[in-house]
Amino acid sequence: MSDEDGADLFEASLLLVAGTAPPGHATAARRRTDWQLVAAAWEEAPLRAEFEAAYAAARFAEVMRAVPAVDCWTGRREAGIRRRYETFVVDVAAADPGDVLGRLEDEWTRGADLLLGDGAADETRLRTRAVAVWRCALLTAAPRHSTSGMRLRARDGRSLRLLARSAQVLGVPSEAHTGRGRQILSVGGRGAVKLRLATHVTPTTERSADGEAPVARCGN
Repeated sequence: MSDEDGADLFEASLLLVAGTAPPGHATAARRRTDWQLVAAAWEEAPLRAEFEAAYAAARFAEVMRAVPAVDCWTGRREAGIRRRYETFVVDVAAADPGDVLGRLEDEWTRGADLLLGDGAADETRLRTRAVAVWRCALLTAAPRHSTSGMRLRARDGRSLRLLARSAQVLGVPSEAHTGRGRQILSVGGRGAVKLRLATHVTPTTERSADGEAPVARCGN
Protein backbone atom coordinates (compact mmCIF):
# COMPACT_ATOMS: atom_id res chain seq x y z
CA MET A 1 0.00 0.00 0.00
CA SER A 2 1.35 3.43 -0.97
CA ASP A 3 1.68 6.20 1.59
CA GLU A 4 -0.97 8.15 -0.31
CA ASP A 5 -3.42 5.29 0.22
CA GLY A 6 -2.40 5.16 3.88
CA ALA A 7 -3.07 8.88 4.27
CA ASP A 8 -6.50 8.43 2.63
CA LEU A 9 -7.31 5.55 4.98
CA PHE A 10 -6.27 7.67 7.95
CA GLU A 11 -8.49 10.52 6.76
CA ALA A 12 -11.36 8.10 6.14
CA SER A 13 -10.99 6.82 9.70
CA LEU A 14 -11.09 10.36 11.11
CA LEU A 15 -14.19 11.24 9.09
CA LEU A 16 -15.92 7.99 10.02
CA VAL A 17 -15.43 8.69 13.73
CA ALA A 18 -16.61 12.29 13.28
CA GLY A 19 -19.67 11.14 11.30
CA THR A 20 -20.76 8.42 13.74
CA ALA A 21 -23.14 9.77 16.37
CA PRO A 22 -23.51 7.98 19.73
CA PRO A 23 -26.95 6.36 20.09
CA GLY A 24 -28.99 8.73 22.25
CA HIS A 25 -27.43 10.16 25.38
CA ALA A 26 -27.18 7.05 27.52
CA THR A 27 -24.39 6.99 30.08
CA ALA A 28 -23.18 3.64 28.74
CA ALA A 29 -22.86 5.13 25.25
CA ARG A 30 -20.85 8.09 26.53
CA ARG A 31 -18.39 5.71 28.21
CA ARG A 32 -17.59 3.96 24.94
CA THR A 33 -14.54 4.86 22.93
CA ASP A 34 -14.88 6.33 19.44
CA TRP A 35 -14.20 2.97 17.80
CA GLN A 36 -16.56 1.09 20.10
CA LEU A 37 -19.30 3.48 18.97
CA VAL A 38 -18.40 2.89 15.32
CA ALA A 39 -18.40 -0.88 15.81
CA ALA A 40 -21.76 -0.74 17.59
CA ALA A 41 -23.26 1.34 14.77
CA TRP A 42 -22.01 -1.20 12.21
CA GLU A 43 -23.48 -4.12 14.17
CA GLU A 44 -26.94 -2.56 14.42
CA ALA A 45 -27.30 -1.51 10.76
CA PRO A 46 -25.40 -1.01 7.51
CA LEU A 47 -22.72 1.57 8.22
CA ARG A 48 -23.78 5.19 7.77
CA ALA A 49 -21.72 8.32 8.37
CA GLU A 50 -23.71 11.53 8.72
CA PHE A 51 -22.40 15.08 8.31
CA GLU A 52 -23.72 18.63 8.54
CA ALA A 53 -21.81 19.71 5.42
CA ALA A 54 -22.16 18.20 1.96
CA TYR A 55 -18.43 18.63 1.37
CA ALA A 56 -17.62 16.43 4.38
CA ALA A 57 -19.82 13.64 3.01
CA ALA A 58 -18.26 13.97 -0.44
CA ARG A 59 -14.75 13.86 0.99
CA PHE A 60 -15.54 10.77 3.07
CA ALA A 61 -16.90 8.94 0.02
CA GLU A 62 -13.78 9.97 -1.92
CA VAL A 63 -11.17 8.74 0.58
CA MET A 64 -13.09 5.51 1.18
CA ARG A 65 -11.98 4.50 -2.32
CA ALA A 66 -8.67 3.55 -0.70
CA VAL A 67 -10.47 0.67 1.07
CA PRO A 68 -10.71 -2.46 -1.12
CA ALA A 69 -14.14 -3.96 -1.93
CA VAL A 70 -16.19 -1.06 -0.55
CA ASP A 71 -19.10 0.79 -2.18
CA CYS A 72 -20.44 4.15 -0.99
CA TRP A 73 -23.71 5.96 -1.68
CA THR A 74 -24.31 9.58 -0.76
CA GLY A 75 -27.68 11.06 0.10
CA ARG A 76 -29.59 13.51 2.25
CA ARG A 77 -31.78 13.15 5.29
CA GLU A 78 -34.19 15.51 7.04
CA ALA A 79 -33.99 15.53 10.83
CA GLY A 80 -35.15 17.56 13.80
CA ILE A 81 -38.53 17.93 15.47
CA ARG A 82 -39.15 21.60 16.23
CA ARG A 83 -36.66 22.81 13.67
CA ARG A 84 -36.19 20.71 10.56
CA TYR A 85 -32.72 20.58 9.10
CA GLU A 86 -30.87 18.59 6.47
CA THR A 87 -27.88 16.30 6.95
CA PHE A 88 -25.69 14.60 4.37
CA VAL A 89 -25.17 10.87 4.66
CA VAL A 90 -22.83 8.27 3.22
CA ASP A 91 -23.92 4.63 3.34
CA VAL A 92 -21.12 2.08 3.14
CA ALA A 93 -21.43 -1.50 1.94
CA ALA A 94 -18.66 -4.08 2.18
CA ALA A 95 -18.42 -7.83 1.71
CA ASP A 96 -16.43 -8.09 4.94
CA PRO A 97 -17.41 -5.20 7.24
CA GLY A 98 -15.19 -6.41 10.07
CA ASP A 99 -12.12 -6.33 7.84
CA VAL A 100 -12.92 -2.79 6.64
CA LEU A 101 -13.47 -1.55 10.18
CA GLY A 102 -10.22 -3.22 11.29
CA ARG A 103 -8.27 -1.54 8.47
CA LEU A 104 -9.61 1.87 9.37
CA GLU A 105 -9.06 1.48 13.11
CA ASP A 106 -5.49 0.23 12.52
CA GLU A 107 -4.74 3.19 10.25
CA TRP A 108 -6.25 5.61 12.77
CA THR A 109 -4.03 4.13 15.50
CA ARG A 110 -0.90 4.26 13.31
CA GLY A 111 -1.58 7.81 12.18
CA ALA A 112 -2.29 9.11 15.67
CA ASP A 113 0.77 7.33 17.10
CA LEU A 114 2.91 8.77 14.30
CA LEU A 115 1.82 12.31 15.09
CA LEU A 116 1.89 12.01 18.87
CA GLY A 117 5.01 9.83 19.13
CA ASP A 118 8.33 11.04 20.51
CA GLY A 119 10.55 9.33 17.95
CA ALA A 120 11.81 10.62 14.62
CA ALA A 121 9.36 10.27 11.75
CA ASP A 122 9.38 10.94 8.04
CA GLU A 123 8.37 14.58 7.50
CA THR A 124 6.24 13.81 4.45
CA ARG A 125 4.21 11.17 6.31
CA LEU A 126 3.82 13.51 9.29
CA ARG A 127 2.59 16.33 7.09
CA THR A 128 0.05 14.23 5.15
CA ARG A 129 -1.43 12.95 8.42
CA ALA A 130 -1.48 16.44 9.91
CA VAL A 131 -3.29 17.72 6.82
CA ALA A 132 -5.82 14.87 7.17
CA VAL A 133 -6.47 15.78 10.83
CA TRP A 134 -7.11 19.41 10.03
CA ARG A 135 -9.14 18.77 6.88
CA CYS A 136 -11.44 16.55 8.91
CA ALA A 137 -11.70 19.14 11.67
CA LEU A 138 -12.44 22.01 9.29
CA LEU A 139 -15.14 19.96 7.54
CA THR A 140 -16.83 18.45 10.61
CA ALA A 141 -16.04 20.34 13.84
CA ALA A 142 -18.00 23.53 13.00
CA PRO A 143 -15.07 25.89 13.67
CA ARG A 144 -16.00 29.45 14.60
CA HIS A 145 -14.24 32.04 12.47
CA SER A 146 -13.75 35.68 13.46
CA THR A 147 -11.42 38.53 12.61
CA SER A 148 -9.07 37.37 15.36
CA GLY A 149 -8.83 33.78 14.18
CA MET A 150 -10.60 30.46 14.63
CA ARG A 151 -11.85 28.37 17.55
CA LEU A 152 -13.06 24.79 17.47
CA ARG A 153 -14.09 22.21 20.02
CA ALA A 154 -12.40 18.79 20.19
CA ARG A 155 -14.22 15.66 21.36
CA ASP A 156 -11.74 14.82 24.11
CA GLY A 157 -8.22 15.43 25.39
CA ARG A 158 -6.57 13.05 22.90
CA SER A 159 -8.32 14.73 19.98
CA LEU A 160 -7.21 18.11 21.31
CA ARG A 161 -3.58 16.95 21.48
CA LEU A 162 -3.83 15.52 17.97
CA LEU A 163 -5.13 18.83 16.63
CA ALA A 164 -2.46 20.85 18.44
CA ARG A 165 0.35 18.55 17.29
CA SER A 166 -0.94 18.57 13.70
CA ALA A 167 -1.04 22.36 13.73
CA GLN A 168 2.56 22.35 14.97
CA VAL A 169 3.63 20.02 12.13
CA LEU A 170 2.03 22.44 9.67
CA GLY A 171 3.87 25.37 11.25
CA VAL A 172 0.82 26.95 12.87
CA PRO A 173 0.82 28.14 16.53
CA SER A 174 -2.26 27.17 18.52
CA GLU A 175 -3.53 27.50 22.07
CA ALA A 176 -5.52 24.89 24.00
CA HIS A 177 -8.22 25.75 26.54
CA THR A 178 -9.52 22.98 28.79
CA GLY A 179 -11.85 22.80 31.76
CA ARG A 180 -15.47 22.04 32.68
CA GLY A 181 -15.61 19.34 30.05
CA ARG A 182 -14.60 21.74 27.27
CA GLN A 183 -11.69 21.04 24.92
CA ILE A 184 -11.13 24.15 22.78
CA LEU A 185 -8.30 24.96 20.40
CA SER A 186 -7.67 28.52 19.21
CA VAL A 187 -5.68 29.49 16.13
CA GLY A 188 -4.77 33.05 15.13
CA GLY A 189 -6.02 34.62 11.92
CA ARG A 190 -2.86 34.02 9.91
CA GLY A 191 -2.64 30.46 11.23
CA ALA A 192 -6.25 29.78 10.26
CA VAL A 193 -5.54 30.97 6.72
CA LYS A 194 -2.44 28.75 6.57
CA LEU A 195 -4.44 25.71 7.70
CA ARG A 196 -7.13 26.34 5.10
CA LEU A 197 -4.51 26.66 2.38
CA ALA A 198 -2.71 23.48 3.50
CA THR A 199 -5.93 21.45 3.58
CA HIS A 200 -7.65 23.08 0.58
CA VAL A 201 -10.69 23.78 2.76
CA THR A 202 -12.25 27.25 2.77
CA PRO A 203 -15.29 28.56 4.64
CA THR A 204 -18.17 29.96 2.62
CA THR A 205 -20.90 32.44 3.44
CA GLU A 206 -23.46 29.61 3.35
CA ARG A 207 -24.79 27.97 6.48
CA SER A 208 -26.29 24.58 7.16
CA ALA A 209 -30.07 24.27 7.14
CA ASP A 210 -30.34 24.73 10.92
CA GLY A 211 -28.53 28.08 10.68
CA GLU A 212 -25.85 27.06 13.17
CA ALA A 213 -22.78 25.38 11.71
CA PRO A 214 -20.79 27.07 8.93
CA VAL A 215 -20.46 25.15 5.68
CA ALA A 216 -16.98 24.48 4.32
CA ARG A 217 -15.77 23.70 0.84
CA CYS A 218 -13.08 21.14 0.09
CA GLY A 219 -11.01 21.94 -2.95
CA ASN A 220 -9.62 18.42 -3.45
